[in-house]
Amino acid sequence: AYGAWLIAQSLHLGLAALGGVLLASLCAVVVGRWLVAPLAIRLSPLGLFVATLAVLYIAQALAAMAFGEAALVLKSGPASVLRLGLVNITNVQLAFASATIVTLGGVSTWLHISYWGRFARAVADDRALAGLFGVPVQGAIFRCYAIGGALAGLAGAFFVADRSIDPSQALTVLLAAMVAAVLGGDSIHGAILGALVLAALETILGFYLPGNWRTTVAFSILLAVLIARTGGLSRVIRRRI
Repeated sequence: AYGAWLIAQSLHLGLAALGGVLLASLCAVVVGRWLVAPLAIRLSPLGLFVATLAVLYIAQALAAMAFGEAALVLKSGPASVLRLGLVNITNVQLAFASATIVTLGGVSTWLHISYWGRFARAVADDRALAGLFGVPVQGAIFRCYAIGGALAGLAGAFFVADRSIDPSQALTVLLAAMVAAVLGGDSIHGAILGALVLAALETILGFYLPGNWRTTVAFSILLAVLIARTGGLSRVIRRRI
């Protein structure tokens, strides 16, 4: 998000979004190659998670030092609002939704049709077994880093175009993503469904509860899923089918 904001100070918003995507993808590959991958060999999943949280806090501190702790706005003033029936949506939000549908559809297609997508799924299921069958494990992992970073960069570019940003927002976004992933289960489609359910609940409850309670509801959902051990929405759907 900060990369897109910085580039947008001198270039068109579309070029800024592209630059933010490329910068985020590069950062994800660098961090994954020289930090996450070596630590993953030596640490347990819990230890690796704590290490990535440390990276997040360091990144927040660096962003605060470079850009300040005040909220930054890409474009001040009211946004163009489109009325779709009972729903009011800005042009940025409409573009964000459209880009999200196209991008997630492309990633899903890549995972199920392309060779590298199948390699990535095999590594996710069983890394050691995939390596025994000749799957290029490291190549698949680094491609996932690059694609994941690009998706994060795209989301950050639209986020900074739609609202203000400050360093403290990174942890909030990460926690929401974790809740959506746990709620969705063990598939990308389940994670998408979990994100939609979480966003809908937060939006609806936002009309009746203060802002802080929206986060409380999100973590209540996470706790309920962990206690029930249902495996998320994806496994519940498979059981019903």
